[in-house]
Amino acid sequence: VTGVQTCALPIFYADAQWLTGMVENLLSASRMEDGSLKLNMNTELMDDMIAEAVRHMGRRLEGFRMEILRPESLLFVQADARLIVQVIINLLDNAIKFAPAGTGIKISTGEEHGNVLVRIADEGPGIPDDQKPHIFDLFYSGSNLTGDSRRGLGLGLALCQSIMKAHSGSITVHDNVPRGTVFELTFSKAEVSLDE
Repeated sequence: VTGVQTCALPIFYADAQWLTGMVENLLSASRMEDGSLKLNMNTELMDDMIAEAVRHMGRRLEGFRMEILRPESLLFVQADARLIVQVIINLLDNAIKFAPAGTGIKISTGEEHGNVLVRIADEGPGIPDDQKPHIFDLFYSGSNLTGDSRRGLGLGLALCQSIMKAHSGSITVHDNVPRGTVFELTFSKAEVSLDE
């Protein structure tokens, strides 16, 4: 009996993490919908928000080959850090939900035309072209599910899009080559003087 209980612990932990994530998404989506979610905008270092999201995911990323590519220069954006961390968590959660264990998840940050770009790439089955226009719709769930994946309420990606729009940014999706999906976040770069 003890052996069974020990084996069940990781399952209970995963269930608790999934439920916590769903509740956080429901609350945030509800507040976004009724306008009660107030943005707490500050100048934030993009690397710090990515690090916080990865730290929050913790052991759920075990079993995947995590790679974080940082730019040579510090990139700042105007953001509500708590919400942007939630966006990155949702995208990482999406990656581990669909990509097989042992595959790579890569987060890369860069600058292009005055914008800060964050790309989160996985090596999962990818998203069919006919589903791409709908994945940010509220309550939409795609069909690419592995045997042990849960069908969520379709809130995660819809919430990501709402948060990015509230930040005057964008979220897009395209194929990872040769396999998988890339989600790209675009922010306006914030100019910061580091001189005292």
